[in-house]
Amino acid sequence: MIHYILFRTQSHATEDVSRVRQALANVLPPDTPIEEEETKGYFDNPITVLTARLEKKAAEGYVKFLKSRLFQADLKELVKELPERVTDDCDFYLKLSKQDAYLGDVRLTYAEDAIAIRAKVAAYPSRREAALKVLEGCFNDP
Repeated sequence: MIHYILFRTQSHATEDVSRVRQALANVLPPDTPIEEEETKGYFDNPITVLTARLEKKAAEGYVKFLKSRLFQADLKELVKELPERVTDDCDFYLKLSKQDAYLGDVRLTYAEDAIAIRAKVAAYPSRREAALKVLEGCFNDP
């Protein structure tokens, strides 16, 4: 049902990289490797980009984890917004609050300063409508 999931967030110069790393780790399965890349912002300010990737079985398990950990109101909102979150290429997008993740909670956010998630949905045929049905089944099943 899911080919892979990519996670991406960044630590700006005003943030503690270890705390941002912990926030990302809190929303990942244990022992998931996190990669760091140093870059510079528009005004040459240092930015650390943190990424992680889950493949096949781990990705499918993550959907169950996400469903079980999301606040009920966020889960309802996510299901309602599924058509806006899935592209024609069967990519599913959402953002999790970095601040809440650091505290151990899994909350949706619309803010730019977040943990961005992109999941490639395994849908056959590979069409948006099929991907929507797969995701609706994932998030609506008991």
